[in-house]
Amino acid sequence: MLKDQIDEKKILQLHRELDDPLLENEDLKNKLRAFVDYVREIPHLPEPRKRYRVGKTFEMIEKLRKWYLIEYLNCSSAEKIDLSTDVQYARGVGPGRKKKLKKLGIETLKDLLEFFPRDYEDRRKVLKLNELIPGRKVTTQGKISSVEKKKFQNMNILVAVLSDGLMHVLLKWFNQDFLLTQLKQLVGKEVFVTGTVKLNPYTGQYEIHNAEVLPKEREIIRRIFPIYRLTSGISQKQMRRIFEENIPSLCCSLEETLPERIIKKRNLLSIKDAYYGMHFPKTLHHLEKARERLAYEELFTLQLAFQKVRREREKHGGIPKKIEGRLAEEFIKSLPFQLTGAQKRAHEEIRKDMISEKPMNRLLQGDVGSGKTVVAQLAILDNYEAGFQAAFMVPTSILAIQHYRRTMESFSRFDIRVALLIGATSPSEKEKIKSGLKNGQIDLVIGTHALIQEDVHFKNLGLVIIDEQHRFGVRQREALMNKGRMVDTLVMSATPIPRSMALAFYGDLDVTVIDEMPPGRKEVQTILVSMDRVNEVYEFVRQEVMKGGQAFIVYPLIEESDKLSAKSAVEMYEYLSREVFPEFRVGLMHGKLSQEEKDRVMMEFAEGRYDILVSTTVIEVGIDVPRANVMVIENPERFGLAQLHQLRGRVGRGGQEAYCFLVVGDVGEEAMERLRFFTLNTDGFKIAEYDLKTRGPGEFFGLKQHGMSGFKVANLYKDLKLLEWAREDVREIDVDKIDLPEEIKLIEVG
Repeated sequence: MLKDQIDEKKILQLHRELDDPLLENEDLKNKLRAFVDYVREIPHLPEPRKRYRVGKTFEMIEKLRKWYLIEYLNCSSAEKIDLSTDVQYARGVGPGRKKKLKKLGIETLKDLLEFFPRDYEDRRKVLKLNELIPGRKVTTQGKISSVEKKKFQNMNILVAVLSDGLMHVLLKWFNQDFLLTQLKQLVGKEVFVTGTVKLNPYTGQYEIHNAEVLPKEREIIRRIFPIYRLTSGISQKQMRRIFEENIPSLCCSLEETLPERIIKKRNLLSIKDAYYGMHFPKTLHHLEKARERLAYEELFTLQLAFQKVRREREKHGGIPKKIEGRLAEEFIKSLPFQLTGAQKRAHEEIRKDMISEKPMNRLLQGDVGSGKTVVAQLAILDNYEAGFQAAFMVPTSILAIQHYRRTMESFSRFDIRVALLIGATSPSEKEKIKSGLKNGQIDLVIGTHALIQEDVHFKNLGLVIIDEQHRFGVRQREALMNKGRMVDTLVMSATPIPRSMALAFYGDLDVTVIDEMPPGRKEVQTILVSMDRVNEVYEFVRQEVMKGGQAFIVYPLIEESDKLSAKSAVEMYEYLSREVFPEFRVGLMHGKLSQEEKDRVMMEFAEGRYDILVSTTVIEVGIDVPRANVMVIENPERFGLAQLHQLRGRVGRGGQEAYCFLVVGDVGEEAMERLRFFTLNTDGFKIAEYDLKTRGPGEFFGLKQHGMSGFKVANLYKDLKLLEWAREDVREIDVDKIDLPEEIKLIEVG
């Protein structure tokens, strides 16, 4: 909002207080004065002139930023360097340091260039002692009034007093006796001090530990310093010098990778200035623009790869299916409930894809219990009506069996021939199913990875459905799709994925979201409980089991670990089955069991042979245990919220009242805040957004995802705008002429 009057003196005073080296530039000062004059007149102008001048004001700000806040490399006389050269030939490295840099993953000059700082230290402003804030790394100044050496337990501590005449701050160094002589020579002298400010909780005194001290007669370098990850044998100062001696020439050896029109359209830095800005930013604006350029490029390259996959599929074309909708209509009428509006929209989008000439490649995602399976069944019926076979692939045998039973029950009125193909299928039955698929006697096959074996052939496969998509890679998805000539593909996920992550994970797919829950579905009551009340939780479990319910008790570990103060599933299974619930049948499941053993235990629990299942998170995938109505999760802070949401979704699937207890020990306020958010929210998409924001994309699913944790700069939560830009811009590119980087030619996710 523009004020009626702008006081130029106040603005210049503010500049002086900022104490920024940029303001030593007389040309910049003159332009700022002119800018102030230009803005100051705005309130007194006629309305049209006001609007014009306000628009020009923003243009002027951008120009000033470009001219003064970014440092541009002069590469006119620079020689090109082969970035694949061994790092030992970099200035200041040699064979000795080469071995040390290798520990950091730096083996070539390209690795050196892409080894970005882990943090930055802004030394442009020198603070007064009364401006210091605990926890901040700062540069300040004053006079060293005294230095002494003290002993505390097994530690030698050097203590100096820094004073500006009004205040004083203690400077401390631990076990660095070699500094004593140097510090004594500075007594009575003015110095610059750089370090992190700490508040001594016992004395209330400000202290700076292990500070860097420079005599004031030596000119302090007032700029933003990069801070790199280190390894044994290389100090920060030595590391910084290696980069200072090499980065400019390495940046000048880079070739531009983005089309010029996109760089101009998005106001991006050149590749050279972006890499230089990541290592040695002139200002925070320079750093922001450098990061923006490189983050955009990562997202652009990923979207380019997705676009290439799309184009390849579209070249082959699809088979426009003739669908009357008679079977789907009959099926909908037979359901004991009404479809939600979201389910109807999802079915319409899928059918529209199936009758088009382009092959369908669609992601269907929805929260736990939103009704994705019914939509998938409608797609199978449409595909069958059009005269094609369908394949439904899931990650585990028990899920395959569950889908098979549900489908057989749902399709009992139709003549659809359904088969189940899993690892445990007998050899003779497997041969029979393979023969039926090849000659067209089987219309729908439900199974696991067994479906993508080379000897599984279809007569006329028209639809592939893949459940729990994040458990499969692109290669596995493609392997099943390639078993038909022009296959429509529908992938499903019960893990709600924020839009930014969906665009990055599934950029080659169209996305359909079921964002509406069926009416009347009861929410699981989520209760946060202190660990010292865990026996009350066990008693609640006992009462519910006695009423006919079943319970999950989940732990983050399989076996006890010295590193983590969390209980193990194996240890607690022994304790619970003997000491707490001796009257009940208690089962155990964890990740070290084979898939067959997991399926057997889960099936026995679903059939009611166990009352309580002690487990790690391996039960999070969509298993139906209708009687299960209590979920107890100990040490929930060790899970992502998306994982907790999946676990919570395992109970209450039979329509009864259900409960989820989060049993928490001694955790920090940040962890408690996350858990409080979870207890108050049941919308999986809101939870996923929050999880992505707080934990980051690499840990969103509780494991590092290929292609997601590979980003060096981009952050899917912060860079949604850049992701949207990239998706828009790749549509202008002729991807057939683009040769993608080797590492992104096949995007492997999951």
